[in-house]
This record gives sequence, structure tokens and C-alpha cells, in this order.
Amino acid sequence: MESNKTEDLNRFKKAVKLIATFQLVLEQMDELKGTALYKQQLKNQINNLEKSIERHVFGPVRGLDDTNEELFTHIQNNIDLILDMTTEEIGQLRVIVEDERDA
Repeated sequence: MESNKTEDLNRFKKAVKLIATFQLVLEQMDELKGTALYKQQLKNQINNLEKSIERHVFGPVRGLDDTNEELFTHIQNNIDLILDMTTEEIGQLRVIVEDERDA
């Protein structure tokens, strides 16, 4: 029984990362509007893929978590934090996380 809870928790964490990653991609894509790198067709394809993934993943993810509203607000705040970071800060973040994991 404990194994099922561990598997559910691991699956939940992976699904949340997937949803957060797509949110990051879409929001970063919006930052490129008006540049040669921004392609509306690409943005639409990413949006469609995200919607499909949300349909198949988001519901079950919410079903695995009882505190979904607070959790997803926390995730959105972290996404916003990452979006506001420079590439140098992201690199520094990796070092900090690795140091923390080694401690």
C-alpha cells in the first residue's frame, strides 16, 4: 500500500513539472512577440499541445492532490520567479540547488 502512495506522489510530481514547463514555455514565447523568433503558428502548436496535455494530465493531477489551489498558486509564483531571472541567475540557481542537495 505504501508503494502505491510513493508511486502516486512521484507521478504527481512529474505531472506538475510537465504542466509548469509548458506554462514557462508559453509565457516566455509571449515575451518574444514582435521579434523574428516569434512565430504565431509555433505558439498555436504549443498552445494546442498544452491544452491536450492539460486535458489528459491536469485532471488526474488535481485528483492526486487535496491542496491543489494553494499548490498551483505556489507553482505559478515559482514560474513567475524563473521568468524574471536572467540566464546568469538561472545558472547560479543550479549551483545553489546542487549545493543544497549535497548538504
